[in-house]
Amino acid sequence: MNNTMVALLTFCVCLAAGLLFLRPVMGIYVDSYAVRVRPRKEGDETTAEKPKDSALLLLARTIGELVLSVMPALADKRSVELLTQANYRTPQHLAIYIGIRSMVAGSILFMGVLAAAGNPINLVLAIPAAVLGWLIPNFFLAGRAKKRQTQILRELPIVIDLMIVCAQAGLGMLQGLDKISKEVDDSCPTLAAELKQLINDVKIFAKSVPYALREMGERCGVDELINMASALIAAEAKGADISYPLQQQAAALRDRLKRKKEEEAGKVPVKMVPVIMIFVMPLILAPMLGPAVVTIVTAIGPIMSSMK
Repeated sequence: MNNTMVALLTFCVCLAAGLLFLRPVMGIYVDSYAVRVRPRKEGDETTAEKPKDSALLLLARTIGELVLSVMPALADKRSVELLTQANYRTPQHLAIYIGIRSMVAGSILFMGVLAAAGNPINLVLAIPAAVLGWLIPNFFLAGRAKKRQTQILRELPIVIDLMIVCAQAGLGMLQGLDKISKEVDDSCPTLAAELKQLINDVKIFAKSVPYALREMGERCGVDELINMASALIAAEAKGADISYPLQQQAAALRDRLKRKKEEEAGKVPVKMVPVIMIFVMPLILAPMLGPAVVTIVTAIGPIMSSMK
């Protein structure tokens, strides 16, 4: 048996022993995640995207379910939050995500084991590379969650204005949100889908609308929704008109979005400096300094030749 097979068998035995040893001490994030998403019946509306039918995703899901059955704590709290904020809220999404991370890290470790037959130091270098491969998918998932939060913030002022109109027209908060979710389905698809899930949660779990709104803000990771829910809860407790806190929240949100755009516009000149120095300045300096450089080289050439 050659060195490669010995190294591979040793690695598999050590990995299996480590998994069996660590299994009893792992947490139960997967169980809490499954309870939090509460599986729905077919036909119930949910904002979670359905996993696509793909052989690669099916393989990742199978591997993820196998890994999670052995080590449930690999579904750490941060990953679960990012999946929820990115609208991947089913246990199947969690299994696919863990499967993808396991495939990336496992491939790196496997290549390190194969390379360790010629040089054992390659296996040592493969361990931090595998850790990096395990963490990299989190950055892509965080970008997806950030993009979705930005879309919700862009749509939120429109929904708040419509909530004010419904409140002033005498509609209840639940009836108003139900009507708004149907009216803004095309212009605000992300927030409309979240409102539909909020309405279903209120009807199924008998929660008050402000508390369901706060849960929606926590689910989406948007602080503005949480602040608006807190203001509505306070107004509801005092029996006050909810249109006033909604107007204040809409004004504050628009002011924040305006300042954010002004800040982004202020950064544009600074971001343009490297682009100008790399792509524009050479085009300007080349025709200006080119003839002078050629003249200087032509004049100095004979002098340098005579010195040799």
